[in-house]
Amino acid sequence: MNENRKQILEAGLKGDEILLKGIIVPDEYDAHFKMASIQLSTDQELVFAIERNTKGDELFDHIREPIRVKGFIQEDEKGRRTIRITDYEILERKERGMKDKRTRIKPR
Repeated sequence: MNENRKQILEAGLKGDEILLKGIIVPDEYDAHFKMASIQLSTDQELVFAIERNTKGDELFDHIREPIRVKGFIQEDEKGRRTIRITDYEILERKERGMKDKRTRIKPR
């Protein structure tokens, strides 16, 4: 496991508030194909289910957007990790390390 990932998990699971960057992605859908839950997919290739609370529910409006979150993580007996968001910031794509790539058409 990547050392940085290991440090994040150790700090989070011992109760420290952690800071992560990633994107919000759909997790589960209900019977009417409406999003029932969402996840944080981090830059370190970690995935956390987002706990349903005031801050977590606000993130349903930010699917597939780069984000920086602060929160507390937990792991259940099945190994599923969740994060309780205490604060977040929607990032510009350049802040997340993505570069704008423009398609250029070469003249013939």
